Amino acid sequence: MPHRPDRKLLVGWILPELSQPGTTILWVGCQPYTRPYLDAIERPGAKCWTLEIDPSARRWGHPRRHIVGDLQMVGTLYLPCQFDVALVNGVFGYGLNTQSGQNKAIEGLARVLKPGGLLMLGWNTHRTSDPLGLSAIERFYIRSQRPGFEQRITFPESTHVYDFFGLHDQT
Repeated sequence: MPHRPDRKLLVGWILPELSQPGTTILWVGCQPYTRPYLDAIERPGAKCWTLEIDPSARRWGHPRRHIVGDLQMVGTLYLPCQFDVALVNGVFGYGLNTQSGQNKAIEGLARVLKPGGLLMLGWNTHRTSDPLGLSAIERFYIRSQRPGFEQRITFPESTHVYDFFGLHDQT
């Protein structure tokens, strides 16, 4: 997994760029290969929480800030405006497969992100529909306003895509 171009970009650029001191980050989806990401996020001074639906994957989540739960319920599992960044990679199409479920997750993420917060969706074109077609994505800027994160990132040798959305200021 770590040799894939999308994972190299995630570990080599995305995580370091977003993991600034004082940043609060929600990582969704815990597997053995994602455990080192927590250290990569927290070493520079960011604070990470993890969410995973599978109770047996708890050991791959944050040792103190982990919730076993469904991403569709994220809006009730965390406080409103708790996070600066939400990183959702490999969940849509790999468990959260319906548009209604994905819309519910996006609505919940909009609730737990701070105004201006960043949502990263990592998804695969062969596993799920384009999230731009989800009605709930209207809560976000279609492209993040954050420098460096304004456009979709694709990989010619794979179906993986990174999309970055900025939460509208609700005030």
